[in-house]
Amino acid sequence: MSLLEPSEPESLHQWREVDTVFPFGQQSRGSETVFRLSLHQAETPCYGALSAGVDPKTISFCLSADTSIKILRATRSDEGNYRIHEMLEVNSMASKIHDISWAPGSIRPHDLIAAACNDGRVRVYALTTLQGSQVTPMGLGHGQESPPKERHSSSLATRHNPSGIGAGLAGVSRGELTRRPSGGVRIQHSWKEIALLPHEAGAPVWRVRWTQDGSTIASTGDSGKLRLWKQDLKGDFIEFAETGPAWHR
Repeated sequence: MSLLEPSEPESLHQWREVDTVFPFGQQSRGSETVFRLSLHQAETPCYGALSAGVDPKTISFCLSADTSIKILRATRSDEGNYRIHEMLEVNSMASKIHDISWAPGSIRPHDLIAAACNDGRVRVYALTTLQGSQVTPMGLGHGQESPPKERHSSSLATRHNPSGIGAGLAGVSRGELTRRPSGGVRIQHSWKEIALLPHEAGAPVWRVRWTQDGSTIASTGDSGKLRLWKQDLKGDFIEFAETGPAWHR
């Protein structure tokens, strides 16, 4: 994965490569691994991350492959260029991921990431940061608790340790071709699966997106139906609307 910036900001005709990383290792020719990328669309990280010490100018994004999601942040180096760092790996090992979406906006204490999965469900993850945490390059994550209930869950459902994808995609060991923060005080990240939403039994969910205000999840699968999910006053995600496929109208 490469991060580019325009050499000529006014015309956007020429771009230069700022940094390149291989979060899941280099793939062999003919590999059928599917990657999905989602950018956090906001001027700054969420206020929870800012209060923990994340730079306001940080570029945040997530990348998925197989059953894993990598959380990446790009920050300015001492030389003034952006450098990409892997902060955390979300890996429930539950189902293959077809699509991911990072909720827009920054007016919340934690980030939200939705994943469209092959088992017909949409999983919602909360990404939190801890203030003043000191960690080693590999010392990220927390222990595990009970899994969330289907359709909805409380905001304190599960916490997991980050882990690699089996033996690594294409036989590359975890961390071999990725860059992690090292030295000094670093921002510790943890993740929780806070919702398990049944889009359609027996059929994969292919696409998932947050609305522009970051309050609603839209999901769609093989049937062409679009389902909308929103948090109620208790913080549980519930389905509040469904539309049929266009070819049925």
